[in-house]
Amino acid sequence: MKPVIAYKYIVAIGLLLLSASLVLKHYFVLPDFADGFLKGTGIGVLLLALVKKQRVKQSNN
Repeated sequence: MKPVIAYKYIVAIGLLLLSASLVLKHYFVLPDFADGFLKGTGIGVLLLALVKKQRVKQSNN
């Protein structure tokens, strides 16, 4: 059974959130809360993808 959302897409979303934080901070004045929220969410999504990858790897064995 294939996962509903492949971990590769989740990694892409996490990287997009992190890069959006950097780009937005470069062109606009972002409050610390917004910048931290984007970066924290991006890192959280990347960790979620890592956990999902491990579970898929274990289920295939």
